[in-house]
Amino acid sequence: MSDNTTFETTVIKQLLLPVMNLKKRFPWLPGARTVKGEAAFIGISEDELMDARIRYDMAAKQAALELLKEDVIVDALNAKPFGEKGTIVAVGDGLTEDAQGWFEILKHVLEIGTEGGFRCVNAAVSGSTSLDSLRTFERDVVLEKPDWVIIALGSHDAMRLHGVPNRTLVSLAEYWENISAMESMTGEVTKNPVIWITPPPVDAEQMKEFPLFEGTILESDLHHYREVLAGKTGIVVDPYGQRLGRPLGPWNVHSDGFHLTTAGHTETVRALFRAFAGVTSGS
Repeated sequence: MSDNTTFETTVIKQLLLPVMNLKKRFPWLPGARTVKGEAAFIGISEDELMDARIRYDMAAKQAALELLKEDVIVDALNAKPFGEKGTIVAVGDGLTEDAQGWFEILKHVLEIGTEGGFRCVNAAVSGSTSLDSLRTFERDVVLEKPDWVIIALGSHDAMRLHGVPNRTLVSLAEYWENISAMESMTGEVTKNPVIWITPPPVDAEQMKEFPLFEGTILESDLHHYREVLAGKTGIVVDPYGQRLGRPLGPWNVHSDGFHLTTAGHTETVRALFRAFAGVTSGS
């Protein structure tokens, strides 16, 4: 096996497979709606794909069980931040789509720690900018008739492509317009405020060295995208991007400098419940 093939296999299994859900990318292709079709497209066996997804779900559930040992999480759940039941839809990129990521951990926290009356819909798609999510917001979010909408976008908006390093992929002005449009559409289906999750920090040097990316993300840019979210109405989770540590804790991010470990995703769930507690206390 060549070095390139070994690298590709490692990347696919460790970093990309948790965020590969072909049904979201190609909803009208019959092959994308079957395990056999997905496995063939990815280049692994059906058993490998199913086993991986079981492992990811178990990892998310275990992280949820660890969180439920913490008094602050139990107290937050007792306050019923999402009410008694309802549909929660999350929109974002691969940091949200991740099969063992923060939204899947949150789903397990709610299933185990409450009466289980919540339907959690992960509408995130890896690599999405705010414009990508806006294009499918009607189909992926509005038609689900959600009670709560969580929007976690901005990382890919802030990317500077290697070939065009003098600008971000989506300008701040366009970003503001895109998320404002999503906020307005959300207001048509629920009276609950939007929950905004700011982009976490990245390790830009590791991203530059990793062949997976076509660009890099700078903390100086992310700061401005977080400021846009911090100025929105609703519940803003981690407005200053500090949940993974300052400096960024290496245990919270994978070797590519972008994708989060289970520890990093767990910090996002903690930050979400802290944000709810802050709203409740009026701080």
